[in-house]
Amino acid sequence: MNKSIAAVLLVLGVVSLFLLKGFSDDRSEAQTVATSDAQSINDTVRIGVDSWVGYYPLCSKNFRANLRNEGIRSVCDDNPSLEERFEQLRKGEIDFAVSSVDAYLALGKKVQYPGTIIAVIDESKGGDALLAWEDSVSSIDDLKNNPALRVALATDSPSEQLVRSLAVHFDVSTFMQRGDWLVATESAEEAADKLKKHEVDAAVVWEPHVTKSLGIEGIKKILGTEDTEHLIVDVLLVNRDFAKNKPNVVRTVLEKYFDALKFYKNSPDSLVRELKKSTDLNTTDVQAMLKGVKWIDLYSNAYDWFSTVDTISGNEYLISVIENDLDILGATGVLKQNPLPDENPYLLTQSSFIDDLFRTKIGNVPQAQSNSVKSFTFNKLTDEQWAELHEIGTLKVRKIQFSRSSSVLSLEAKLLLDEAAKDLAHYPNFRILVKGHTGVAGDPKANKVLSQDRADAVVRYLSITHGIEENRMKAMGMGADEPLSRKPDESNRSYKYRLPRVELMLKSGML
Repeated sequence: MNKSIAAVLLVLGVVSLFLLKGFSDDRSEAQTVATSDAQSINDTVRIGVDSWVGYYPLCSKNFRANLRNEGIRSVCDDNPSLEERFEQLRKGEIDFAVSSVDAYLALGKKVQYPGTIIAVIDESKGGDALLAWEDSVSSIDDLKNNPALRVALATDSPSEQLVRSLAVHFDVSTFMQRGDWLVATESAEEAADKLKKHEVDAAVVWEPHVTKSLGIEGIKKILGTEDTEHLIVDVLLVNRDFAKNKPNVVRTVLEKYFDALKFYKNSPDSLVRELKKSTDLNTTDVQAMLKGVKWIDLYSNAYDWFSTVDTISGNEYLISVIENDLDILGATGVLKQNPLPDENPYLLTQSSFIDDLFRTKIGNVPQAQSNSVKSFTFNKLTDEQWAELHEIGTLKVRKIQFSRSSSVLSLEAKLLLDEAAKDLAHYPNFRILVKGHTGVAGDPKANKVLSQDRADAVVRYLSITHGIEENRMKAMGMGADEPLSRKPDESNRSYKYRLPRVELMLKSGML
């Protein structure tokens, strides 16, 4: 046989074998699908998550099983890097992603915010905390006044957002930028270990490391998110193209997620067992983690966070959180300017899925039945009880202007108190000591009376205008008894200008 003909026949034979193998593989795959439960699967959704316990229901057995019954397979991609997660969302490698609001605002701009927020998942309620050795730090004011102190935390995490919030609300200038004070770590576990070894004075960690660290003698909690409101909020994002092209799948994913949330609320033992298995933690550690998260159900998503249901309050908590986080990120230099086109926060949210799901599954509920926001009542305290309260820290001092020798609030003063009230809203569990101060000149007794009248005026304004309980506040006139420290090279005129002031100090210990 001619060699060239033989060569051709050999090539044809090899090609035929490949084609036959391919046909056989295709037929085998088709047969596998046809003879298995895979034939009932119409869609697969990929969800980008990390190990935060608040995200577990999205990857839980209950959620996956209920979604599978609807012909949808779900796969959780565990990726602790938020930047990579947002990039995957942009490329369509994942369909959904979880993130805290602040992280999406800070990091999402690089990839043109590829996802839209379709649900609020949870809020940290004790899951994150600032801890310290009590012989180094007794309150936030100590961090404010001692730049030599060192703090460990995992950067680009909720821990850093908590520190940024304290920097802005309590005017801790050291925390406004990353600097020598920061000991960056890869995880909360590493930050807690550095605190334990006395390598740092303080650390910001999350559960279960909060509970474990507090078991060490000498370590105390300065502030935890159980005493904050709307500081660290996690949301569910969906790829914009996926939401447009497969809205029914998105709706089903949301529906089965909220069903899973309800299941675990009614069966907490099942949740503990599953988390013990998935995390290899013991029951105590799992319960500590669960204590630190507040899941947001469908009802609260509709009424309070997206406010799609007609309500008198019109809360729109989600928009408020976005705007507050933008302010914090801007004040701390993370964002040089508002990155949203036309500075419009609604470009990041899509409420239609929550609205449709709520009206279909629950329907309109009278506003009077809404109880998603817990209301605290503060008992009246004696002067002795006020003196026993633990000091949390002094809020950012704003120059509350009064007319000379007067206790009448100026318009500018009222506007500044309005700003202070916004800060106070993030710390609803703490009492407020309103301290009035005067300059050092003049009659001491008259200064005491004037400073008391000014502190009283601030309490009245916060109570009447912002609805802050009077029992939560105490006015105290200090006169000239607590003058400020003079700054280096500060002129006498500037120093005297700073002395007359009103300070809002947060305290804890009794409700």
